[in-house]
Amino acid sequence: MKRIAALLLILTAACGGETPQQTATTTATQPTTTQPAAPPPPTIAEAQTLLASAPEFGEYEFTNAAFSLPMTRAAMTPDARKAADALKKAGWLSFDSDGNVLLSDKARNDRRFVVRQNGFTDIVPLAKKELVAVESSGPDPEGARVTFTWKWIPNELGELVAKERFAQPQRATATLIPSGTGWAVLRIVNG
Repeated sequence: MKRIAALLLILTAACGGETPQQTATTTATQPTTTQPAAPPPPTIAEAQTLLASAPEFGEYEFTNAAFSLPMTRAAMTPDARKAADALKKAGWLSFDSDGNVLLSDKARNDRRFVVRQNGFTDIVPLAKKELVAVESSGPDPEGARVTFTWKWIPNELGELVAKERFAQPQRATATLIPSGTGWAVLRIVNG
């Protein structure tokens, strides 16, 4: 048995492999690397400043700042009809005798009205977001977790077509990751 073990060691060394003793020695002498310690989570004030100017906050929930209006009354839902009637009363559109939507000069010259080829007009933006307050900031396995409240500030079109959508304050949670000099927003989710 000892002869077989010795022969295996010789063959292993001859073929360029490492012997068990060499492997143990090599493993023991390799330097170990340590991960740098994560910075402490940002303060409430630091998180407020970071989130208020983060592009991720600007993009978060952006589709809720738009309204798609069918260009024929027959294709409108009750909510779309209500919005169209409010827009008509405010002088943004009218209807022809067949119930087709006719945009006023005011709407045609306003970049917020985007007429699409599929029979819809998108009205965007209806509102902008405003950060209200950071509620908490603490550690997270990915870096830091910040909970905050925000609200929509509707413009005059938002007041006409989707006022209820913008009435309530909102809550969200941001996950932050360390970035060379501080923190960066990884993602924002509801709640």
